[in-house]
Amino acid sequence: MNKPTMLNEFMYALMKEARRDSLWEFIEEWGISKEDYEEIEKWFKVNYDIKL
Repeated sequence: MNKPTMLNEFMYALMKEARRDSLWEFIEEWGISKEDYEEIEKWFKVNYDIKL
């Protein structure tokens, strides 16, 4: 499966919205630890060349 055309834009918009107040508050509300987030961030960079 190829990367969806608008994936970069979608991820950018999602992260921009999350950072509007506090990225860490947003992440914590979803029960995601800092370590989990760092693993997710690395996965997107390695697999899709997306920097969150």
